[in-house]
Amino acid sequence: MLSFGNDLALKPLPYNPVQAKAMLQKAGVKPGTQIQLDFRGPDSNFREVAQAVAGYLQAVGITASLKPYETNVLLNDIIPNGKTGEMWQNQWGGWTFDYDNTAYSMYYTKQRWNPFDDDAKLNALLHTQRNTWDQLARKTTLQEISRYVADQALEMPLYSLNTIYGLNKRAKNLALPADGRFRFVEASVD
Repeated sequence: MLSFGNDLALKPLPYNPVQAKAMLQKAGVKPGTQIQLDFRGPDSNFREVAQAVAGYLQAVGITASLKPYETNVLLNDIIPNGKTGEMWQNQWGGWTFDYDNTAYSMYYTKQRWNPFDDDAKLNALLHTQRNTWDQLARKTTLQEISRYVADQALEMPLYSLNTIYGLNKRAKNLALPADGRFRFVEASVD
């Protein structure tokens, strides 16, 4: 929401298993199709979300086998080298507050988080916004990228985590960051 290039007109897709079944049928996906969903095994939150996603898929006729990996193996070997199943679970934060940080890494051909797709149109849009000095034009291109990604269903955003802070009165000049990454440059403790 806070990232430069965010398109506020994009809305989450509603939960609609009837429409999902119709779309799968139209795409030629047979009921009972099996897929593999890879996730970070040691993380209980990822495990629970993977189980929920498997349940949603089961409701529309797809059987998901859950494959847990150690976090470092999944992030440094399986995903970047294109060894995943049909789906994998990841989390992403907008720590630069610029959609390019997410979009380029996840969608440009042969980037770390995109070992599979080679989409000339998306590559051109990503390249264009990186070489645009006019901020309004760049924002417009980033919003076009986000709409294209949504139309192509390149990801399924599921949820956002809220960050909860506890702060002692002795802490001074500590800015609570919207990205969850503390910068202790001006901070002190009395």
